[in-house]
Amino acid sequence: MWYFRKHTVVSVPGLIVLALTLSFGIAFFAYIGVANKRSRLVKRNEFLYMWEAFIGTTLGLQALFVVSAYRASNRYLYWTLGWILYGIVMCALALCVVGGYGATKDAGAAIWAVLWAVPAVAISVYAAKARRGYAVDRVMGIPEFRPRLSDSRGSVLCMVALDTAFPWTTWLIGVFFALLVAIQALALANDHRLYKQPGRLVPVQTNGGEDWYDMHVWCAGYDAETQKSNRPVFVLLPDFGMPSTSMQGLMQGFANAGHPACIVDRPGYGWSEPGYWMQDPRDVVQSINQALDKYPVANPLILVGWGEGGVWSQLYMQAADATRVIGMVLLDTYPNLEILQTFALNRTTTLQNLRQFRSLGASRTDPVPVVNFDRPLERSVSRMFSDWRAVSPLALHRARNAEWPGFQPQTSLGMHKSRFRDNLHYQAKYFEYGGSGARLYQSLLDYVSPSIDSVLVYHHWPLRWPALPATAGSAFTSSLTRRQASAPVVTAVTSNIPVILIASSAQFNSDCSAHKILDSEECTKWQAFAWFYYRQQIEYQQTLSQNAALLACVGEVEEDKTECDVDFVWRRPEWLAKVVVKQLFSQTSGTESSSSESSSSAKPTSSSESAAVSVEPTGDSESAAVSVEPTSGSESAATSAEPTSAEPTASV
Repeated sequence: MWYFRKHTVVSVPGLIVLALTLSFGIAFFAYIGVANKRSRLVKRNEFLYMWEAFIGTTLGLQALFVVSAYRASNRYLYWTLGWILYGIVMCALALCVVGGYGATKDAGAAIWAVLWAVPAVAISVYAAKARRGYAVDRVMGIPEFRPRLSDSRGSVLCMVALDTAFPWTTWLIGVFFALLVAIQALALANDHRLYKQPGRLVPVQTNGGEDWYDMHVWCAGYDAETQKSNRPVFVLLPDFGMPSTSMQGLMQGFANAGHPACIVDRPGYGWSEPGYWMQDPRDVVQSINQALDKYPVANPLILVGWGEGGVWSQLYMQAADATRVIGMVLLDTYPNLEILQTFALNRTTTLQNLRQFRSLGASRTDPVPVVNFDRPLERSVSRMFSDWRAVSPLALHRARNAEWPGFQPQTSLGMHKSRFRDNLHYQAKYFEYGGSGARLYQSLLDYVSPSIDSVLVYHHWPLRWPALPATAGSAFTSSLTRRQASAPVVTAVTSNIPVILIASSAQFNSDCSAHKILDSEECTKWQAFAWFYYRQQIEYQQTLSQNAALLACVGEVEEDKTECDVDFVWRRPEWLAKVVVKQLFSQTSGTESSSSESSSSAKPTSSSESAAVSVEPTGDSESAAVSVEPTSGSESAATSAEPTSAEPTASV
């Protein structure tokens, strides 16, 4: 009989493979626990390492199987050529993963893939030895498989079945998962090569200053000269699930109009690191403020929030630094769509959960608790984000978010798509959702004053939000932030910084045929939604600031030649930038905005000089008019903002 056929796996190669297999198995279960652990700083998606450990465990078990069959006197290693080729393929895939994650500077992922080579090489080497040994046995007339007399027929049949089924099953599992990990690694390396980080990573503190992570700040038109001039900087905050690339066109539009602009990637999005988990929304806005300080952006700020980014802008005013903010723009922003839609449909059983939010209490210093508004729905959404987070390292999500018709600028579409295909995008959505889609809304409730609460109760409105602080913009003397002498619509509103609300008219259109809604029940739902979407913007206009204007985005523009829809932020950014700039900085006559110091600059407060700002409806198809009239001494300025409950202030 062939000399090397021994009945045990206890040998130096066997023990090495066994130890490595146990290490892979322990790491696999450890990473499952680590990935779901809370109250910690997260640097990357640990599910990537979990999948690599799973593949390593599979390879280790296969190597043990090959080594044990090669050394056994009563077993036969079938398909030796298949095992040889399999080991070579897995080595090649390991090299792909090492190269891919090496290019993206993920050393941990590269090291785990290097360790795959040990069992993969053992598989090929011992399968080749077995193939050669069996050939020698055949020449010598020794049977290929000879059961021992002590083996029962059942154990022999079981061993034959195992030797037959185990290879094919584990080959499919190993190649399938290793191929997916390799595809993702190579794709990420390609994205890393094609699309360089456009902004700068800024270290920020979190968790009470105990932990550090990097946030990505991306600016256009902002240089040393701009910093010295103290001209306002537009700070853009994207919608939920959107990286900074989604507002690149708008940022560039502001820069083209002569106004510097910056975008900040919230934790995990774009090029920012994931940060602390679980996320406290107040800590996130404070981190955004740190990132702007350290970039540095010392100029006065005009916050531009799109969708949920508008709620982040409001929270920034309350929990970060309102004194440096001299203006705010909210684009299709609603405090919480799930609650608003539930109220529109009059689901009374679910509406009872609103009491949980209102009982949280203000001035809380502990982390925001998870209070579920619609537990089944929120569990389903959270589970979906969690599942996609887990499979992101397998490239299964790369086909999602593939269509962006009309995206501007087209030259950046590839970079924009790449930010949805990395390993962190769905983790960022899962972290930001936080098990409840209302965590951001809950955080804002802490700052609602009794007077604003009374106003919204009187209006029979279900949602709550605070008025902007009276201290907003107080760190600078600006031509935009002036106190009005006439009484505001809501006396509880004490802030007078300009607020522009721009919403898509499609959101307000209750014509079901325009939205291609044919079912009568669905049509009724949409009509309810449209009315409450509109009412929400009116309530915002009356309660956020004394100087608020509501504009409806309607009609076609040259940029996209389509009716304005909810995607107007990334389909028509140049047009939108012009509208916002004109609304904020234009003169009484409605002339185009000027970048002169008188209309678009601010300086630290040092005098009592003020100006009057008036926002009124106009017939202009582009925007409402903003007039700026200088006054002298301590004389107060007059600002009029006359929102109505019947129609928007203006159409654009």
